[in-house]
Amino acid sequence: MKSAFKMAALAASVAFLPAAAFAQAAAPAPAPAAAASNVAIADIEAAVTNSAAFQAAMAQIETTYKAQITAIQTRQTALNAELGVARTEIENLQKNPATPKATLDAKVAAFQAKGQAAQAELQRLAAPVQRPQAYVREQIEAKLEQAAKNAITAKKVTVVVRPEATIFYNPSADITADIVTQLNALIPSASTTPPANWQPGAQGQQAAPAGR
Repeated sequence: MKSAFKMAALAASVAFLPAAAFAQAAAPAPAPAAAASNVAIADIEAAVTNSAAFQAAMAQIETTYKAQITAIQTRQTALNAELGVARTEIENLQKNPATPKATLDAKVAAFQAKGQAAQAELQRLAAPVQRPQAYVREQIEAKLEQAAKNAITAKKVTVVVRPEATIFYNPSADITADIVTQLNALIPSASTTPPANWQPGAQGQQAAPAGR
């Protein structure tokens, strides 16, 4: 999987889209826990993205929307280049003490407006790809709680924390791979075709059918 759907600065406002497939990077799943412990560690995001259903669905989406993804990448590159030129112009004006404040302010305002417009444009272009991705994720996350409970029961742990909440832990306490195993059993595949009236995060959605 490639890098995921983030904006670090105005000039990077169009770089929030991934280089390909708009899929979130799947961190390598750790080895299953070797021994039971009262406290376990679990990376929930890694569990979702390393599940077989997620991996297969993202590969399918990448193939199905290949033309759209290529078009978005091309447009993203062009917009980044345009913003790069504008940013360099502003930097040069800032270095020149003779630059009128009004001139600099106008250039900065134009740069900000262009960055926001570029981001909005790319979001519109990416929407057809993001929609099935969100649908796949929602199906898997619907099974996540049960998968975690099954892994917790099997490993006989009573407390589970995220890796970032710890200072140090033994790798044997990590049950992320165990949750992945449970997810694979509960949802071996996920549909990449959202119902016509489906919206991400909508309440009362019926359980999604497995497969396409």
